[in-house]
Amino acid sequence: MTSTVVSEPIGKVDHLIKLVIVGSAGVGKTCLIRRLFTDQFHQETVATIGCAFHYKRYTFDNKDFGVTLWDTAGAERFRALTANYYRGAQCVVLVYDVTQRSTLDAIAEQWLPDFNLHCTFRDAVKMVIGNKIDMVDARVVTPEEGAAFAREHGCMYMETSARTDEGVYDAFVWGVLQNIVDTPSLLRSNNYERLDIEKPVRPDGEDRGRRRRRWWQPRC
Repeated sequence: MTSTVVSEPIGKVDHLIKLVIVGSAGVGKTCLIRRLFTDQFHQETVATIGCAFHYKRYTFDNKDFGVTLWDTAGAERFRALTANYYRGAQCVVLVYDVTQRSTLDAIAEQWLPDFNLHCTFRDAVKMVIGNKIDMVDARVVTPEEGAAFAREHGCMYMETSARTDEGVYDAFVWGVLQNIVDTPSLLRSNNYERLDIEKPVRPDGEDRGRRRRRWWQPRC
């Protein structure tokens, strides 16, 4: 089962980008997307069933990029369904909860192997995000552990808080999207028929310019 949400009207773009966000149930994937696209946070969020689509346009170097973000369900019963969404994705964002070590272990045991098995872009961008860093007292995974994990698995690393908005824009825009734009092999020309199928929330908010920050870029 899928649902469709449109962040803004679909118009002509130079390139399409498919980004898949995965992780265990309850790590805050939907909250991160809502914060990125609408600059809002809701404590009570209904669990995603199957997959939800979100679409937004960004401009890099005077070119328009249509970004289709696939918000997948984290429940185990949807695992087989999620594998289908990896095909054609130029990027996967693997989210874990810094207060639940098991959600980081699940990336190594489940989410990353599944993506590597089913992805169709050899140079696909992979980023690990440690979410809920605002919950300082409950934290069990340190920034150093998260960064080391990402480095070990050949992924970029960033930490975020959907509640406070810390790191969200930087992770998705300056981290993920900028790296896709800078990798010619990942760019595909527009395909409006496909985009019309994938179109997903109406524009509740505007792009929020943020000061560019550093993220961890593992070196092999």
